[in-house]
Amino acid sequence: MSAENGGPAGQMILLNGASSSGKSSLARAVQAVIERPFWHISIDHLRDSGVLPSARIKSGEFAWRAMREPFFIGFETSLLAYLRAGNNLIVEHIMESEAWLHRLVGILAGQDVFFVGVHCDL
Repeated sequence: MSAENGGPAGQMILLNGASSSGKSSLARAVQAVIERPFWHISIDHLRDSGVLPSARIKSGEFAWRAMREPFFIGFETSLLAYLRAGNNLIVEHIMESEAWLHRLVGILAGQDVFFVGVHCDL
């Protein structure tokens, strides 16, 4: 698929695994040696950058339960925009359910995505 800028669409390496399974370490290691520029994107990066009104969620002023699904759908849809613009991505994600996986597969249909399952001992 061509990128919207006329060049090739980006490629994605999607790291799926439980919290603290090593996704961030793996993403940084891959980013350090891969032959082309790849962005490293994660929900944690958004949270830590202040995108979410975390203090107001923690105080109960805003209900995370109501914000959660639109947040994840927005995050996943933004990945498609990055790819279509020609950006290569290493994405950390947690597929909490089969429905989430099917939704993401639908959003990214036709894109060059390499799914990686990250497993760790408990």
